[in-house]
Amino acid sequence: MPQPSTEQPPAVESPVEYAERVLFSGSLSEKLRFPSLLDFDSPITERTARDLYNFEPGRPSHLRFAASHEARPAMPSAPTLVDESSRGVLLHFFANHELLAVELMALAILRFRNAPTAFLRGLAKTLKEEQRHTAWYVNRMKQCGVEFGEYPVNRFFWDSVSTMECPVDYVSRLSLTFEQANLDYSKHYAGILKEAGDAPSSKILEQIYKDEISHVGYGLKWFRKWKAESDSDWDALEKRLVFPLSPIRAKGNQTPFNIEGRRAAGFDDDYIEKLSLYERSRGRTPNVYYFNPEAENRAAIAPAVYHPPARIQAVSDDLESLILFLAKRDDLVLMRNAPSAGHRLKLIEAGFHLPEIEELGPRGALQDDSLLHERKIHRFLPWSKAPDLWEGFPSLAANETNGTGNWKWKHEDRALFSKSEQAQALPQWFGTSFPVKTREDLEEALKSFRSTGTDRVILKRSYATAGSGMRRLTLAELEDLLTRGFAETPAKGGGILLEPCHARVFDFSVQFEIENGSARRVSTVEQLIAPSGGYRGTIAMPKFCQGLDPETARFLMTEALPRYETDSAFVNDLETWASRFGFSGALGIDTYLYCDHDGKLCHRTVCEINPRYTMGRVAHELRKQIAPGCGLLMKMVKVSDLNQVDFSFEMKKGKLSSGSILLTEPRPNSHFAALIQIAKQRSRFQLS
Repeated sequence: MPQPSTEQPPAVESPVEYAERVLFSGSLSEKLRFPSLLDFDSPITERTARDLYNFEPGRPSHLRFAASHEARPAMPSAPTLVDESSRGVLLHFFANHELLAVELMALAILRFRNAPTAFLRGLAKTLKEEQRHTAWYVNRMKQCGVEFGEYPVNRFFWDSVSTMECPVDYVSRLSLTFEQANLDYSKHYAGILKEAGDAPSSKILEQIYKDEISHVGYGLKWFRKWKAESDSDWDALEKRLVFPLSPIRAKGNQTPFNIEGRRAAGFDDDYIEKLSLYERSRGRTPNVYYFNPEAENRAAIAPAVYHPPARIQAVSDDLESLILFLAKRDDLVLMRNAPSAGHRLKLIEAGFHLPEIEELGPRGALQDDSLLHERKIHRFLPWSKAPDLWEGFPSLAANETNGTGNWKWKHEDRALFSKSEQAQALPQWFGTSFPVKTREDLEEALKSFRSTGTDRVILKRSYATAGSGMRRLTLAELEDLLTRGFAETPAKGGGILLEPCHARVFDFSVQFEIENGSARRVSTVEQLIAPSGGYRGTIAMPKFCQGLDPETARFLMTEALPRYETDSAFVNDLETWASRFGFSGALGIDTYLYCDHDGKLCHRTVCEINPRYTMGRVAHELRKQIAPGCGLLMKMVKVSDLNQVDFSFEMKKGKLSSGSILLTEPRPNSHFAALIQIAKQRSRFQLS
């Protein structure tokens, strides 16, 4: 394809004539030809409104917009750009974007031809530079063996911007959105291509980056002239953009956020910080996440209304931010208390990709102006189903496009969460366990414990989480409870579960995802359990047995882990049990190794079933965002102990490779916090 012609055409063109040629010509060379001279004093040529709405720009046939079903190549990854053909594909993407900008700028000149002359002069200057950019890309990709139009071209820019109705629509949608995002793309790929050894392509992108700074600055200058004086740049832009556009399109996707370029374009630090933190789906219908870790307690008293004790509410508030790490970048998380901008910036600096956050109202409900009242979502994914969720978020139930309704509470779901009911349903996998609801149940359990020589037992409430409500008792203490009438009360809370107190040597959890009646194993992680039975933390290594002593590792690999394979007897029984409740979603199995009276290593297949997300699942998802080959320790600590932790870290290729990060943000009334340590060897973790 030719470069823009440097020959002077015979006639002087008006801005309207120039724009008409660029927009409607079916010849690429004509679309990219520079005018010899633009006469801004010539009479304005009128066109009918019908010509400027509901149409497609003129293009040669091989550059017509692709139909939705036509497959387009994926954006090449950085490692593949050492190959010329991959570079050609990348430049093909960029060339189409530049050509779309050329056409949209021409449309803006025609549609807003009565705008201030200074605005039109700047627009025409920008248009000429975009013509040059397009030609550079076309010529360079041809040198890489790719012809422009060899791959289908999309129309998203056109559909998003061509409906503009006034000049402020143009500068907000094109200058401050798509061109601003190119501050990230052009700088990032200039560096990538330089590393790949492609100096010519890198130089093109370096010059385009410099031009884009001036283009964005031009748009920002006019945007500030036209926006309400009382609105900040950020507030004005966020209000101006309409679906499917949002500020998320004003920054690059999977590229570094370029602060320097935005400052050069004229944005202030407040705007830059807000944009750096802003997240919203770029097109995929988002999943919506919500943290409700007290679901078991709600299940215990259903259908009565649950009022969380202050201690439980404090833990829920302190650890709420952990839900962020289950979500993907284009998902949305509902929070009662969103972390501050400063804390989110620290997480982003550490390489974490955070989702969009929406803060709930004072009563834990959607705000009146929430887009979620109307916005389509893929699925609502709370930490756990619970008795009052459906009534609390009715619009989410109505707006799910792929929801299963699994989070709607049914009366029989109380049994799904009951430890006693779980042990009765899967007795061969729980081992020695005694659900107790009556005095007779307790007497039978005592009799069995005496006959086997068990001298210490564990008492669990049927509805509890993270080891709460657990007591370790001697057999004499258990008998004392019987004599004091204890056996008359357990049924009120769904009963209790009695188990032998094993000499545990290794705790772990297995994470599953239940879909359409089938259990898919997601991960296996080590659990750190306090002597009292409470949860302390999780270790997630690249290889599960990495760093363990040989005997434990061998036993796990040969005896324990095979029980959780697909189509194993246990997993088949687990699927049958889950199907009884129509359950689907995240599910965690707590389990452990222990030594029997003879010192022999044994395995208890199930200690508890958690039909919800778990801390083990959070740790698994966190590990995806750290450097390859590294493991992590996620642990819960008292806020008062945080001053003993060195919160410094190192990065490798944009991901954490060592150090410690605070995941949750302590507030003045916080009691607990969650942090992670990153290391390559398990032995490097500070477990205490």
